[in-house]
Amino acid sequence: DMLLCLTRHDMQGVATIARQERLRLLPPFLDHRPFAAARAAADGGAGRPAVRAALAARYGLDPARAWLLAVGMFRAGDKLESYRRLAAALARLEAAVPPWQLLVAGAGPAEAEVRAALALLASPVAWLGQVAEADLPALYAASDLYVWPAANEAYGMALLEAAAAGCPVVSCATRGVPDVVWQGETGLLVEEDRPAALAGAISALLQDAPRRRRMGAAAAARVAEDRSLAAASRRLDAALADAVAHRAAADAAGTG
Repeated sequence: DMLLCLTRHDMQGVATIARQERLRLLPPFLDHRPFAAARAAADGGAGRPAVRAALAARYGLDPARAWLLAVGMFRAGDKLESYRRLAAALARLEAAVPPWQLLVAGAGPAEAEVRAALALLASPVAWLGQVAEADLPALYAASDLYVWPAANEAYGMALLEAAAAGCPVVSCATRGVPDVVWQGETGLLVEEDRPAALAGAISALLQDAPRRRRMGAAAAARVAEDRSLAAASRRLDAALADAVAHRAAADAAGTG
C-alpha cells in the first residue's frame, strides 16, 4: 500500500515498477540530541579548546592542526575503495593549506590494506580504532572537516552524524549522498572518483574557517529541523495516513 524510499536515488529506481501514488520519501534521520549536545560543548567558543585538548590527550592528536575526520569500518569492497580514494585526494593537497591531521575511526579485517593506502601521506594519521557510539558525537563536533569519498555509498549515516554535530562535510555526489549533504550549504560534493576535485574541495574549506563555521551551523540546524526523530515521525505519520486512505478508497471501489 505504501513504499517508503530513503533517498531520491532509490525512489527513481522504484518508480519504474510502482505507481507514483504509492511512493513516499522518508529521508535518513537520527536522534540528533547527542550530536547537538556535543556541538554545544564545542561550538567554537570557550569550551572548544577544552574539548579538543581532552580528545588530543586521549588519542595523541595535535590540537594546533586542522582535524580531518573519517569514520568507516575497515572491510573489503566499497569501504576499502573509499579509503584508497581518500588517500589519493589527500596526497594532492596543496602545500599552502593549513597544517592538518587525518583522524581515522574504524576497525575491521581490511585494516592492513587501509593502513597501507594511507601510509604515504605526508601529514600525520591518527588511528583511533573502533570508537564507541557514545564517544562519536564529541569527535565529530571537535573536528574541522569530515572527509569521505563515499564509493558506491547508499547515503552514508556517518555523513548525517557529522552534519548533526555541526561538522561540515566534503564528499562525492554518489547515489543518496545528496540527501544527507546539502551542496554548498552544509558541505561540498564533487563528482565521484575524482581525486583532484575532492582535494580541491577539501583545500578550499581548509583555507576558509569562517565558511566552515557557517556550514557547520547550517548543517546542525538542517538536521535538527528536517532529519530528527520528530521530523521522521511526521513524515511517517503522513505516509501511513495516505496508505490507509488509499486502501479504503480501493476497497470501496472493489479494486483493493
